[in-house]
Amino acid sequence: MSFYIGIFFILCFFSFIEGQNLDRRITGYFYFLFCFCFFVLSFIRWETGTDWKNYYEYFFNVRNVVAENDPFEWGFSLLIKTVSFFSDNYSVFLFIAGFLLFAFQSIAIKKLSPYPIVSLLFLWSIQFANILFVRQWIAVAILVYSVTFIQKRRVFPFVLLIILAASFHRSSLVFIVAWWGYNLRISKKKMTIILLVSIGFSVVITKAMEILSGGLGGVVQAKIDLYLDSDYNSETNEDLNLVSIIIKGFANKFLILFVSFYLCDKIKEKYPQFQGYLNLYWFGAVIYFSTISISLVFVRFSYAFDFFQIILVPYFFRIIENSTIKIIMFFFFFLYLFLRMWQVLNGPYMEEYIPFKIIF
Repeated sequence: MSFYIGIFFILCFFSFIEGQNLDRRITGYFYFLFCFCFFVLSFIRWETGTDWKNYYEYFFNVRNVVAENDPFEWGFSLLIKTVSFFSDNYSVFLFIAGFLLFAFQSIAIKKLSPYPIVSLLFLWSIQFANILFVRQWIAVAILVYSVTFIQKRRVFPFVLLIILAASFHRSSLVFIVAWWGYNLRISKKKMTIILLVSIGFSVVITKAMEILSGGLGGVVQAKIDLYLDSDYNSETNEDLNLVSIIIKGFANKFLILFVSFYLCDKIKEKYPQFQGYLNLYWFGAVIYFSTISISLVFVRFSYAFDFFQIILVPYFFRIIENSTIKIIMFFFFFLYLFLRMWQVLNGPYMEEYIPFKIIF
């Protein structure tokens, strides 16, 4: 556990330094140094991270997998098949997959965030900067980078990246709405109302699915029955009850959204792109609350949108001009992130993270 906490405090120090608006070339150097170190950690790990066993066994049995029975998307499967053809070393696959993820993720954060190290600290606190990646985090990294093409209004490369991301995780297809959502003009009042309505909406949808599932039959009914099954969801919700998950999600999302709404007009005066990032995060929150009571599986559709919380928060500090207030806000921000990281470290998957094992 000290491994994760130690890196957290190192990132806190450099985040604070970055927040003092020093030369961006200097802080940029340290940012990419951290990204490189995290990339190295992502492929020298061993038996560490969720789904390790499933991916490890799949790597060595992929040549015997029939296409019709392949449990993974074609892009991820093709990557593993290609690597396994040239090498039977699983670390080689982790190296290539990790390079793909960190290439997209590192450049995306650098382009989108006013304080990249602060964003990296946030990402470390909620999912260890993806050093323990699964295929969906590769897809999310690609999707986040695709936003740079939304800003340039280049639809062709944006769609290509959506397809690439979907080849790693099919839930990525939902992100196509980001093309319109990023530039959406909607009042904060309407955003709040829609968000609140979405919480009750999922209950209605749950009942509708329960009714429809009995008459659809075949594969569709089987899928719906699976997603609504309590045993299935108990394996997918990290052994936490639904109420606990909703409360935590509500608290974290509404805290960030409330502060974003409050500061939005002031931030947009200098950084108009902030509205686009807020739109995407808000849309993810709507998906989250619309689906959370149906099945935790559907919540995965919101992951790429949720990523933008680490882009939004650094803008809060960017507009603080009083140095004393900024120091105080950094203190509470670090405390908030530490508590979020502590929840992850002491959660039901702690045995997957602790200790951090390496191949050597």
